[in-house]
Parts: sequence; C-alpha cells; structure tokens
Amino acid sequence: MTTKVKVAAYRLTGGSKTTYSADYEEKISVFNNFKKQTEKLISLVTNLVTDNLVTELKQKMSKDTVDSGMNKFEKVGQALYKYSTQIEDEASATMLRTAKEVFNSAGQKHRSFRTNMLEKVQQPLKEWIETNAKSVGKELKAVDKSRDELDCAVNKLRRNPDDLELQAVKENAEGTFKKDLEKTDKLLDDEIKECVRQMFS
Repeated sequence: MTTKVKVAAYRLTGGSKTTYSADYEEKISVFNNFKKQTEKLISLVTNLVTDNLVTELKQKMSKDTVDSGMNKFEKVGQALYKYSTQIEDEASATMLRTAKEVFNSAGQKHRSFRTNMLEKVQQPLKEWIETNAKSVGKELKAVDKSRDELDCAVNKLRRNPDDLELQAVKENAEGTFKKDLEKTDKLLDDEIKECVRQMFS
C-alpha cells in the first residue's frame, strides 16, 4: 500500500493530518490563480494573432500564388491595386493605388504587432509556465508527499508510542517536512514577487 493510500485510510479513521498555515495556503492559492490566468492569457494572445499564423502557414505551404503570404490588410490593398489597373479614369486609379499603400502599411504594422505579441508576450509567458510554474508545482507535490509521510509516521507511532524506531522515523519525517515546507514557502514568495514585478514593469 502506498503512503498516500495509507494516509488517506488513517485520515478517514480520525488519524493525524498535518495542516498548512493560512499564509502558506494563501500563497498556493495566489500562485495557482496566477498560473491559471497566465494560461488564459497565452490562449488569448494565440487567438489574437491566429489570422496571421494561418497566413504564415499558408505562405510556407504554397509559394506559387502572389497573395498567399499576405495578411487581411495586404489582401485588400492587392485587390484595390488590381482594380485600379482596370479603371480608365486616371484620378480614380491613382486614388486606389494610394489606398493600396495605406492598406499595405496597415498590413506591415499588423505583422509587426503579431511578432511583438509572440516574442514579447506569449513566449515569456510560455517559458514561465514550462519552467518556473512547473518547478513550483513539483515542489508543492514534494511538500504534500513529505506531509503524507509525516502523518503516516505519526499514526504508526500512536499505536506503538514506545517504539524507538518509529520515533526516529517520525522525527526524520518531521525534519524532512519542515525543510521541504520552508524551501517551498520561500520559492512561492520569490515567484509571487517575480510575477508582480513582471506585471508592473
């Protein structure tokens, strides 16, 4: 039987359950909420630039058409230019060619916006999720595991309070739990401070 299952069984029958401080629980809540919101933000950024991602994919797959790599603004500009070549009135044709330049400029700004969103917003957020958040998640699990081992040792010791070996196991589990908890508590502090710094910088 694994420690987790043993501890669950002990707890169901009124056994020991080490509780975290309210401060620590609040830090976990803040961290988890920030992680969840960051994942939502990554999704929103992806949706925001999807039109251009599809265009870029089309461009890579099909190089045989002139407009395959154009974004929606550049396509309008291209259509205006094609129409301008079919109009006999030179003033109207000039106006359409000028409009084409306006749409091309908007297309370039749109492309630049997409690049900035991917490089300066989405990429750092993804890196945070894949590195820092994953690391904190592992540490949170390690603390939960050492808490379970402590509770298991306490429950075994209750049945045999004079057993020196069980006392040593309990003291060792207690030390490991305190060490893991302090390490993770500091890590949560550091990550929360870094998240706040990133949000306001």
